[in-house]
Amino acid sequence: MKRAIAEGSSDSTVISLGEIITVDRILSRKPQGSKLLILVLCLNIQSEVESCPGACVCYSEPKITISCQQQGLTAIPTEIPIQSQRIFLHNNKITLVRSTSFTSCRNMTILWIHSNNISLIEPGAFYGLNKLEELDLSDNTNLKSINPVTFRGLVHLHTLHLDRCGLMELSTGLFRGLFSLQYLYLQDNNLQNLLDDTFIDLANLTYLFLHGNKIKSLSENVFRGLINLDRLLLHQNRVSLVHRRSFHDLGKVMTLYLFNNNLTVLTGETMAPLVSLQYLRLNGNQWICDCQARSLWNWFKQFKGSSSELECHLPPHLAGRDLKRLQSSDLEGCIDSFNQIRTSVFSTKTRSGKLATGSPPLSSHDGSMKCCQPEMDKSFIYEAKGKAGPSSHSSRPSSNNPLKDKENMSKTKYVETDPSKNGSNKQINDSPFGTFPSIVDPPLTKLRPEFLEPIEPSTVPTKKRQGCSKKNKSKAQCRLTQQGNSSTLQLSLSLLIPPLVWSLLLLC
Repeated sequence: MKRAIAEGSSDSTVISLGEIITVDRILSRKPQGSKLLILVLCLNIQSEVESCPGACVCYSEPKITISCQQQGLTAIPTEIPIQSQRIFLHNNKITLVRSTSFTSCRNMTILWIHSNNISLIEPGAFYGLNKLEELDLSDNTNLKSINPVTFRGLVHLHTLHLDRCGLMELSTGLFRGLFSLQYLYLQDNNLQNLLDDTFIDLANLTYLFLHGNKIKSLSENVFRGLINLDRLLLHQNRVSLVHRRSFHDLGKVMTLYLFNNNLTVLTGETMAPLVSLQYLRLNGNQWICDCQARSLWNWFKQFKGSSSELECHLPPHLAGRDLKRLQSSDLEGCIDSFNQIRTSVFSTKTRSGKLATGSPPLSSHDGSMKCCQPEMDKSFIYEAKGKAGPSSHSSRPSSNNPLKDKENMSKTKYVETDPSKNGSNKQINDSPFGTFPSIVDPPLTKLRPEFLEPIEPSTVPTKKRQGCSKKNKSKAQCRLTQQGNSSTLQLSLSLLIPPLVWSLLLLC
């Protein structure tokens, strides 16, 4: 009887030994009609799992799961059962996700492919996986870029791991249509810029992890649409500029990390939209604590949450002090931060060995008001280093008009602080953890005298004229004397030539 039941079952039917024994006992006690009914029920018992891939372990509780991690796989198995709900393929050597890899897995809710060698995901690889809720692609360091249509149709996806994938950029529309997404992990990549409206469709996103990248600035609409965001982690980047409206949609953010960046100035207007903020970390930046910091200082007066220290870097007499604990009188003056920064350029190198960038910290994309302007000519600072002329990041662009250029060269050089005029958006620091030394550099007044001597205008010819005697009282007299000397020489030559000619004729 046991053999008959086993032989009569379909290929997909698997009946345990205990079930066969139980059915055998029931059949031995029941009439013939009941035996046939029970036999039909047994034949319709569904299998727990269809055929399991050779290198995998399959089980059905609590959900139908295919586990193939750490098996040395170089490709995704082709015989994955169609009823699989959870598929674990992490810690293998898979290099490619084909467009046909999961076409039959329409019931899948969790897919882990992290810690592989994936370098390409073909468009359509996740097409039709309408029930997918969690996708982990992290730790695939060769991925670098993802096609913008890769995640289309994943309307129930709530968690997406893309951390440590070597991503260089986020394609326009990459997260389009992911209306259910709540957790997005993008940390520890090579992202340098974030485009406006990158996250426009992620209205339900609550956690956004962007730390450990190389992001340099935050534009006006970079976070537009994140109306329910709770946690934003941007620490350990290279952020030196935050647009005054960057956070305009982040009214529900409770945690903001911006520590270990290249910030020098952050306005209170920028922070104002963060009305729910409770935890703020801004340490590890190079804060300038003068009039530029007053609006942020005022904002902290009404901030009720928890904050790290904001250690002042400039001016020197406030170095090391917490901006939040300063008195109003400490912020009344405007330091010549331009001079202080140039001093740092002379004596400070970044960790990469390059000189720190030197644009004044007052510049901003949005043209916000600047509280102080340099009052003296700064051109000698550039030319004191071997008279090489201004560096490219501080000189204004040529107007392609020779007459105009010559006129500008004859005028006193003035370094513009408005990027709309000089076209340069570089900030003071460009390394992840700052470029300033722990000891503040001395002001320019302590430089050696030879660096403080006025430099000749750039229009002075390279040829040196013959110097005049100190006895001359004016340049005009000097020129007359030089002309007189020239005339005397000519007369002497004219008197000597005839005797020489006669002497030659006599010799002949």
